[in-house]
Amino acid sequence: MELGKINRLIVKREADISYILTDGELEIFLHKKEAERPYLIGEAISVFLYDDNQGRITASTRPPSLEIGGLALLEVKQVNPNYGAFLYYGMVKDLLLSLDDLPHNKKSWPKENDRFFVTMVNKNDRLFAKVLSRFELAKSFSEKEMLTENEKYSAYVMYILENGIVAFTENGHEIFVHNNNLRQIVRLGENLEIKIIAHNSTGNYSGTLIEQKEIMMNSDSQIILDYLKEHGGTMRFTDKTDAESISKVFKMSKSAFKRALGKLYREKTIELNENYTKLKGD
Repeated sequence: MELGKINRLIVKREADISYILTDGELEIFLHKKEAERPYLIGEAISVFLYDDNQGRITASTRPPSLEIGGLALLEVKQVNPNYGAFLYYGMVKDLLLSLDDLPHNKKSWPKENDRFFVTMVNKNDRLFAKVLSRFELAKSFSEKEMLTENEKYSAYVMYILENGIVAFTENGHEIFVHNNNLRQIVRLGENLEIKIIAHNSTGNYSGTLIEQKEIMMNSDSQIILDYLKEHGGTMRFTDKTDAESISKVFKMSKSAFKRALGKLYREKTIELNENYTKLKGD
């Protein structure tokens, strides 16, 4: 018998709430709630074998979304800070992606209803989800239609890097978004609408989450306002602050920061000083 795969087994006997299946040597429990229909003794049926909540190997006639060695885009059903993320793959028991396979920073952990690509592995007769390496995941997809520059595409965050993120579309297009083009903190499994800005020689894409300048200015102004409100109405950042400090705190370029400050100043929302910026009325 192979855990995490479809097995062809024989119905050996029937009990009140279950069928007992066998491969001629071992016996496996099939709850009648997991059965498609009544079965005859001696009948051969196809079942998926998985470990239940008590760690016992059990059978189901439900088709799983994922088997050992396969790849699937699974949805997060629950996140537990002590264990990791539980993903739905068609069984009564969800598939655990261990906290050991999640980012150290819990702010980057997925939330309920997020989705990402995983494979399935067997560890000591227990089934777990596993995130493939970036290279392995890219290799898992066959040839795809090209994406169009300046168009937006839905993609799921798969990897969080020091200099940006890597997201994949449902069809397996890999899109890199540099930190300068993020404008927001993202999490593993988050669904983003990414605008394609370049297609490189390796077949991968670069993208951005930055909107058009005028729309972005409103967004940038709101980021600055929110920061001021969270810090008592005053901040040490001004139009004289160095670009690195601005990028680190506000995730925007110095020119974008200055445009947003100018907008707030013209609207008489803030006071500008060489050493600080202050909300009017504070």
